[in-house]
Amino acid sequence: MGLTSGNQSSSRRSKKQVLALLSEYDKSHGMSVKDFCRLHQISEGAFYSARRRHRSASKAKTPSSGFIAIASPTIKDPANTLFAEVNGIKLYRAVPATYLKTLIL
Repeated sequence: MGLTSGNQSSSRRSKKQVLALLSEYDKSHGMSVKDFCRLHQISEGAFYSARRRHRSASKAKTPSSGFIAIASPTIKDPANTLFAEVNGIKLYRAVPATYLKTLIL
């Protein structure tokens, strides 16, 4: 974020200092960028450049999509897995409708 002040030698802020300033700006609700930059004696261009540079680096670490992976359930033993239960009759695999009809009637 550029120079620390006009009358000091041209020293740059460290990455840690820049991140601290960006964090401070995020916490200062209602303060405009112009006022914040004037208060900390930095140019608005330097502020926006630093914010773009450091936010793009932090966003690269997190996934950009809003989706999360969901693991599908795996059936351990398909022979003993209950498929359906109709009127107390337990079915462990898919059966034709005519078969169910004969069981119920």
